[in-house]
Amino acid sequence: MLMKVGNRSPILGEPAPARSGPRGVVRAPSAPIDLDETLPIGQTVRLRPAPEVLPMRCLRCQGPVEKGNAPVRVERNGYRLAWENVPAWVCTRCELAYFEPHEVESIRSAVQALQSLAKI
Repeated sequence: MLMKVGNRSPILGEPAPARSGPRGVVRAPSAPIDLDETLPIGQTVRLRPAPEVLPMRCLRCQGPVEKGNAPVRVERNGYRLAWENVPAWVCTRCELAYFEPHEVESIRSAVQALQSLAKI
């Protein structure tokens, strides 16, 4: 037998309360329902935050582009610069990286500083 959970529990031998309204109509609860209370004890749901997705597709393979990190390597005049984790928008299919303007400017200034040291 299914029983409606409310503020009052039925007493044995007491008739079930009469329904008002048409059959099959579900009314909205008076208080918000906490869905975590319906989970078995000791189990919690941890949702991962949705990845930040760029509203464009990859220019190479048309795959979705998400926020991530990418390596950058620059070779000039016999010198090498390498960064392992530069913030970028990375294609989830072909891993092509797209960099924000301020990251590109930081890389360019590092290359210019290296070139100025090479002239000394």
